[in-house]
Amino acid sequence: MKFNTKKLSLLLSILALTTLTACSQNAEDSKTSGPIREVQENVEEENTNNTIHEVQESTEQAPEKDSPLDLLNQLATLSKSTEEIYVTDDFIVGEDEDINPGIYDLEITGGSGNILGDRADVRSLYINWVGGAEGVGDYPSKIRIILFEGDVLELRNISKVKFNAVPEKVEPSNELGIGEFIVGRDIVAGDYKLSTNATLDPEYDNIGWDISIYNDNNGKSRDQSLTATNNDVVIRLKDGEIVSTDFYNTDRDSSTDDARLIFSEF
Repeated sequence: MKFNTKKLSLLLSILALTTLTACSQNAEDSKTSGPIREVQENVEEENTNNTIHEVQESTEQAPEKDSPLDLLNQLATLSKSTEEIYVTDDFIVGEDEDINPGIYDLEITGGSGNILGDRADVRSLYINWVGGAEGVGDYPSKIRIILFEGDVLELRNISKVKFNAVPEKVEPSNELGIGEFIVGRDIVAGDYKLSTNATLDPEYDNIGWDISIYNDNNGKSRDQSLTATNNDVVIRLKDGEIVSTDFYNTDRDSSTDDARLIFSEF
């Protein structure tokens, strides 16, 4: 076994057992992409910005009317936990690679540093966190992450990790940690006012929670923040959207793993 080393084409992952293709991502690309129902006629020749239904409609074995939420729930069935892995190179996600497509709690067990990556498709769903082993610095040691066929995960100054598969069925919650969460699965759709159980230091007016919400139906992301000086925030969540969260902890006496972004019905 080889060891490998922080816009959504769900079907590339969900069809990991059938026909899968991938394309590279440019992190400096625009935050928009084509609508999901535009048909890509030739996946292998035009691997440029596929979305859920573009790839799905080009594959005869795939159902034609699954929603983004349906496809994400199917993706969860592909997740396979790993033992502790030494980081010696980038991780490539695929059926025949070390990491299967799926939904994971990425657990950092050695070192601390950047968690980056290139999405094979869906450029508005970025991989960009800082993490560290438990007790090392003020970083989270566990980050929820969605991985699709062909994604590449780059870990900088992190020496060991585990990929813990998230169960196929989960109980929705109004308190989310750090990472990527699915509306209609991890949290119920609706309008919410944001708060947190973590300390937001008023000395830092631009530091706290960063939130990005990806909607595959229009291929766009919208961003929001919750800080000490921007603390009156309401957001709207729709089924199938992906909520990406990150938190910068300025409280040395509290664990970042315990920080929660709280969604109160509005």
